[in-house]
Amino acid sequence: MKNILIIADGILAKYFLETIIELKTLKHKYTIISYKDITISQKLKGENITIQRFDPTSFEKLRLGIHEKFDIFMVIMDEKIDTFSVYQNLRKIDKNKEIYLLDKWGLLDEIDDDNHTKIIDALSILTSRLIGYLPDHPILADSIGLGKGEIMEVKVPIGSSFSYKKIGLFSTQKEFKIPMIYRHNKAITAQFGTMIFPNDTLLVVGEPNVLQDVYKAIKESKGQFPSPFGINFYLIVDMINLCQDDFEKIIKNVKYLNESVTNHKLYIRVINPTLTKMFEEIKKLDDDESCEILIEYSKNSPEVMKSDIVKHKVGMVISDNAFFEKHKKSLYELKVPVLTLGKGDVKDLKKGVVLMSDKSNASEASVVFDLCGQLGLDVYLHYYAQEKNQELIARYKDLAELFKKELFIIEDDAQNPFLKLKNEENFLHFVPFNDKVLHRKPTSVFSKDLDELYFAISQNYQLFIPDFYEI
Repeated sequence: MKNILIIADGILAKYFLETIIELKTLKHKYTIISYKDITISQKLKGENITIQRFDPTSFEKLRLGIHEKFDIFMVIMDEKIDTFSVYQNLRKIDKNKEIYLLDKWGLLDEIDDDNHTKIIDALSILTSRLIGYLPDHPILADSIGLGKGEIMEVKVPIGSSFSYKKIGLFSTQKEFKIPMIYRHNKAITAQFGTMIFPNDTLLVVGEPNVLQDVYKAIKESKGQFPSPFGINFYLIVDMINLCQDDFEKIIKNVKYLNESVTNHKLYIRVINPTLTKMFEEIKKLDDDESCEILIEYSKNSPEVMKSDIVKHKVGMVISDNAFFEKHKKSLYELKVPVLTLGKGDVKDLKKGVVLMSDKSNASEASVVFDLCGQLGLDVYLHYYAQEKNQELIARYKDLAELFKKELFIIEDDAQNPFLKLKNEENFLHFVPFNDKVLHRKPTSVFSKDLDELYFAISQNYQLFIPDFYEI
């Protein structure tokens, strides 16, 4: 049990003392010195609490009053002159005792080289806390550690470069660490494989100057797709099954995507190469630093994709509809999104479309808003079900607010949305890449399952998204 001396005066001191009494772990011995009745509450009662009433700014009175050996001195007073006088008196009594002193006036400049005094700068703490609630500033810890900004709390915005990254990616950083993640009011101890999601709050520790740079990096929002699947785009060109006109259209739109979306590089894998005009045009693309051409002369099978995806950190595969339908199983096993190109051009796309029923889930929702944000598309959610899944709709509404995107919800429990959309053009259809897509049957045309009917609007651009949790 420690013996603690508290010299108190004022309303803040009164509140502090009342809070101490309510602590369930109150096991130390407290001596409270005060000279104003307003400071001492009727609640201050207990066998381990002693109250003395005299003016502690008087050195002689304080010297006589401190007749026990104390482990800690605490000074919480309303007036600057009283606080400084009490501090000087305590130092005359004991030069090396730990003093915790509340400062509301800038006393730090007047207390020189006292390594045994901890100044609690009330103005700095309150200001820092209030600034932390502003959207463009981190929350820095003032009450633990050195209180110099070496502990920081920061919320990960939508589109942050930290989104969908695993903690292990930052494990080599010597100047900062991320020990804890707060998600949905739960604390998660960060492990090597723990993934950071948009809207997470990170606890970051490190050098104060470094943390300011980390904060800026976290808050930088540009859109992160194709993360978390990878960082590059990948186009596979089967030359023997592709005509010149289709090739030119594909290249035009892939180059547009490469310039419009936050990917690092476009890899173009050529299989079944033929000595044609098409082949010469492909080789010219190698002059573009944002493109790299991979030509396969010996293995002319799409199976080469497996090693390419891993080696080149591919986050999205691009193909035409014919290639997708022919090699759907191989593409499914890659576990990355696959974009099939529609009849029009990417630059003419007007909206992103999601078709959902009561059996759908929202696992691909963040990808929908991320990519639509980068391409400047509004999101249209067509909900086709007898019973509303309010949780599902709420998830999309929340994401629309976070991404600051317009969300249009079209609810209809009578008419299948494919009937409305089959005659429309210039939209991007987001499709869960699941077993229903993989095992399409001849009878699928009569199905009421929205995932199974994806082919009904395949004339438009379609992004097939694998189950996020398999990544």
